[in-house]
Amino acid sequence: MRALAGVGWRAAPGPTAAMLVLSLLAGVCGFVIPLLTGQAVGQVPSLLGRGVTATFVLTLAGLLSALVVSSLASTLGDAAAGISEGLVRHAVDLRIGWTQSSRPGLTRLEDPEASRAIQVVRARAWELGYAHLTLFTLIPTQLVILVGGAISLGVVLTWWAPLVLVAPVLVAAEHARRSGVSQMGVFARRGEHQKHAASAFAQGMGKGAKEIRVFGLTDLLLERMEHHNAATYHPFWRRRRAAAGLGLGWALAQSVAVLVVVTWAVGAYGTGRLELAQVAAALPLVVALMRVDLSSTALVSRAAAATRTLDEVAAPEEFTAVSARIAVNPRADSEQDLVATIAQGLAVAPPGGEPPEIVFDDVGFSYPGQSTPVLEGVDLVLPAGAASALVGVNGAGKSTLVKLLAAAYLPTSGRVLVDGEDLADLDEEGRAAWQRRIAPISQEFLRLPLSIGDNVELGSGRIWSGIIETDHYPDHAALDRAADRAGITDLVAGLDRRWATPLDKTMPGGTDLSGGEWQRVGLARALRAVDAGARVLVLDEPAAALDVESESRLVAGYLDVARATTSLIISHRFSVVRPVDHIHVLDRGRIVESGSHDELMTDPDGVYRGLFSLQAARYAEATGEPS
Repeated sequence: MRALAGVGWRAAPGPTAAMLVLSLLAGVCGFVIPLLTGQAVGQVPSLLGRGVTATFVLTLAGLLSALVVSSLASTLGDAAAGISEGLVRHAVDLRIGWTQSSRPGLTRLEDPEASRAIQVVRARAWELGYAHLTLFTLIPTQLVILVGGAISLGVVLTWWAPLVLVAPVLVAAEHARRSGVSQMGVFARRGEHQKHAASAFAQGMGKGAKEIRVFGLTDLLLERMEHHNAATYHPFWRRRRAAAGLGLGWALAQSVAVLVVVTWAVGAYGTGRLELAQVAAALPLVVALMRVDLSSTALVSRAAAATRTLDEVAAPEEFTAVSARIAVNPRADSEQDLVATIAQGLAVAPPGGEPPEIVFDDVGFSYPGQSTPVLEGVDLVLPAGAASALVGVNGAGKSTLVKLLAAAYLPTSGRVLVDGEDLADLDEEGRAAWQRRIAPISQEFLRLPLSIGDNVELGSGRIWSGIIETDHYPDHAALDRAADRAGITDLVAGLDRRWATPLDKTMPGGTDLSGGEWQRVGLARALRAVDAGARVLVLDEPAAALDVESESRLVAGYLDVARATTSLIISHRFSVVRPVDHIHVLDRGRIVESGSHDELMTDPDGVYRGLFSLQAARYAEATGEPS
């Protein structure tokens, strides 16, 4: 409960405090109004004989005042609740996004248990917001009515009446709380099914939508989503139905308790032990206590369990430390002001300086949860300010080696040294700073639904415009230079709004690019990062979606940029790596050959020569030229 309250208090302290105060006022009115109503009714017979008395006037004045306060508390409480719920939902979404993307390493992002936990929290995010409202509005109000009404009833009627009425309420509330925890436990254990259901939905709505329709896979995905949704919710619903049956039993017990108290009160009045005013004041209190419902503790308990899961994958103290840095001003006067605020929170530009020497010293690596190593005993030197290349068949470990170079993972054995400093000795801030020195283009390059100008300029750690629909065109001289070297000058010139064109068809004036065009945009982003100060250039299969002309331009541009960086190019195309002086062959997780193209071709049994000859023969067969 404290953890859940902490989520709301950190996200919306002002509205949360207002909700709590107003809910307490509403609770006081909740038992004062029926008490004063009963007293006013009980005084009616005496009015007929003595006329209006001061006591009656004061009772009516108190009743009207309580009604006004109750109405104001309800109206203001609803307003505070509306603000608070939105802020809490926003904070939960932000915290989930932060925990998946804030750290330089990929261990948490790719960890199955963390992924399962995050999916559980995402599926219950709505419940966290609603439970926050319940915790600070409904529950305080009901508790005040329960306590205040019980004390008042004991005073005006008899001491044992509130005990009889309150006991079933408290037992039912505890039953609801335990049921809520149990139901959340059942739901949380189905996290893997939730992941598969969400994946099936995303596939049907994502980039693969066209192929899914062409191959007639719609029903398959729907059935898969339905199967995993059923596996998630059916046990949850069974547990909820069982809890509902027991809840009905406690409701019947409460009805019996009310019947006992009312019957006794009427009998006591008939025998003269109670006056009419006492009975008239007691009956509305009995009704008020009967209407107390603490079953919402089930919702709060379920949400509290989800909050504990959220705390496991995203510690609140860690998030609090960075939330101020990533927050934006919701009262920005214009979109330009908002963009300016966002720009202040972006990563700093690459630091520049001299290109570093990178050394892999007897490096081994196995992914978490896997016993088979991907890399074993890798010894590799990437000379400072020189171009190097890495080749190998699929599954040789090339992409894993790049992840280690970027400190996205740390070696399970050996060291990765940058100018003699072990990356494993850096804290998270130091690893993030190292990553800012790297200009990457990977096989899964970043495709942002922003303008093409922002897609390129973000390589520098800054934004270009940040606005989708704008007539404001910032300076683009640096973008033009990167575009020329990446071969996208004609592409930009052909767009309706040039650098301001959004790369998303769902946006006004937007468009989409082919795979090869996107890859060249990714290359331009990496080159822009180098211009801004990045001193390590990593190109992982940069020509995979390029035609021959674009590939030729890529090679020339790469060799030109490589002079100012420590660079590594990974490619299956030997025409891309052939001009590089330092070529390394990775085979089954080990570096087995190193040298220039001419040196590697001298070994008739070498892995490089075999792969090169095989590719050359296939090219000759396809083109009809001699190999």
